[in-house]
Amino acid sequence: MDQTQAPILDALQQIERNKVHGFGAPGHHQGAALPRDLARVLGKRVFEADVITPKGLDDRTEGAHVLQRAHEIAAEAWQADFCRFVTGGSTQSLHTALAAVAAPGDTVLLAANVHKAERAHALAVGLKAGIVPVIIDEALDIEHGVAPEALTAALDQHPDAKAFVVVSPTYYGVTSDIAALAAICHVRGVALICDAAWGGAFAFCEDLPDDPLTKDADIAVYSVHKTMGALTQGSALLARGELVDRQRLWMAYELFETTSPSVPILASLDVARREHALHGEAMWSAALARAVELRRKLSKIKGIRVLGRDDLPAGADLDETKVLIDVAALGVSGYAIDDWLNEHYRVSVGLSDARHLLAIIAPGTTASDVRALARGLAACAKGVRKGTLSLAPAGDAPPIGALTVEMAIDPGEALFGAAEQVPLAQAAGRIAAEMIAPAPPGVPRLVPGQRISATHVAWLTANRDAGAFFLDPIDPSERTVRVVAQPIAQAIAAE
Repeated sequence: MDQTQAPILDALQQIERNKVHGFGAPGHHQGAALPRDLARVLGKRVFEADVITPKGLDDRTEGAHVLQRAHEIAAEAWQADFCRFVTGGSTQSLHTALAAVAAPGDTVLLAANVHKAERAHALAVGLKAGIVPVIIDEALDIEHGVAPEALTAALDQHPDAKAFVVVSPTYYGVTSDIAALAAICHVRGVALICDAAWGGAFAFCEDLPDDPLTKDADIAVYSVHKTMGALTQGSALLARGELVDRQRLWMAYELFETTSPSVPILASLDVARREHALHGEAMWSAALARAVELRRKLSKIKGIRVLGRDDLPAGADLDETKVLIDVAALGVSGYAIDDWLNEHYRVSVGLSDARHLLAIIAPGTTASDVRALARGLAACAKGVRKGTLSLAPAGDAPPIGALTVEMAIDPGEALFGAAEQVPLAQAAGRIAAEMIAPAPPGVPRLVPGQRISATHVAWLTANRDAGAFFLDPIDPSERTVRVVAQPIAQAIAAE
């Protein structure tokens, strides 16, 4: 297919040349009813492009097949058999993927570091979730991918599993050995779904890690908005091979996708695909060069350490445009450094936690951006070392590997049953009735039905005090947690 084409963009340009006298949605009628202050901020053109797909982007019956052609071209670009653009982010794509392979009551295996999206879908539709341990880097206190032997053990424990979801690359750019994991799954007829939200560009540059679809993943989900230039919420859902029923995948997509998708998001997905198919090698070679320069500058700063290839587990690869910075030696909170950089250097990193910062390099990252981060971090580290800069301490959180999961009751029963709020400090031993997934990276640390351990309380408390923003809790103060009501918990214990 002709990768120079961008069918959605072409259709929008035709609308600009021949405007429609519309008597339907959206009600702003291509910006005709646009408040002036909003026009000054966003401009009118984004509203001119905000049409619906039938009787807007296409005719009433979508006879020009604008979206269909865009999907077919994108499938070829990613060397897939199936593609759909998704306007609800990769959360929606992951819900769709799971709905295509597992019915309520079925078992799916989830890597321990999956995003809250996978756990939320399992909870909402009544899937049984088996958790596959991930590799823990104890020196850096981070989670990597899944080792083949861990997957084999999990499949032995859950022989009825319908699918396995792995995060590759991780938020920190570390991949799993997808070929090995796929081989283990396929021997048992199990679908491998790869949450590759941060790896959409892998297919378009030889110096990036291998795209999971080329290593026999059955489904891959890409957040095209994260690094590839699409508008926020732009995601791509792709499948390859015969193990996943593509008709069922298509039906699942239609179930979850809105009937009024954002055409500006769709157009940005279409054009991001085109630009990567035509220029991805050059775009990402330049981004990798920026990452090399940032790593070189950071290596000169005393008190910080950067994740590199020497830190990788066996079978893993590294997307070097994800620059993970360990600030543990400085003794101050990564959250505090993040806030200080933003205030004093207008630098915003992709992630911060109690001891890390993550800088994400993309084609839009400039040399000026790299210099600002390096200068700011050097100044911060120097001030902390000399005692002229006082920032919040990192705290003493338990290691991430200590956060094991013990399910006490059915997750749905915990979420939808009687519950009460208790102080976090008094929650050890209780059963969680809400999900808490500090974001980014959005990995659940508590899920409904899980027994809350003293370790979980200590980890959540230490991270809260170090500056974490949990996002999820019912209590915005992060001082209490929602748990299963005591009478129910006591009845469960008596059984």
